[in-house]
Amino acid sequence: MNATLITILSTFMTVQVAIALCTVLGLVMVDFILGVMESFRSGNFSFSKLPQFMETSLVPYMGGLLVLALFSTTNTELTVLFYSISATVTAKFLADITLKVTQLFNGISIQSPITVSSTVSSTQAAPAAEAPVAPPAG
Repeated sequence: MNATLITILSTFMTVQVAIALCTVLGLVMVDFILGVMESFRSGNFSFSKLPQFMETSLVPYMGGLLVLALFSTTNTELTVLFYSISATVTAKFLADITLKVTQLFNGISIQSPITVSSTVSSTQAAPAAEAPVAPPAG
């Protein structure tokens, strides 16, 4: 699916810009999903606040980057601006994702269903005890 999206976008922009745009938009969506999961876990999720959040947080990033990506083929300076903003937004969302994953999985302990036990068979010799040391002559 991602290859199809990049193919479609590459008719309007270069392949490198399309890949950068898909990467940033993917990180934005991962951050959004983790934010929803975090609010569910903390118990303060509200469906009524979701459209406002999307309007104020998601659309500006997605819309702005999409417009810059579309016009990046017309001007070299816009291409540089697009890549600069993409790098900054990527760093911001990677930091946010790291924080949200840490908060989501904080306090969760995973126990392995596999237990490892060590058995000593009777055919194995016990480790030899150290030989007594003779006192120095003198």
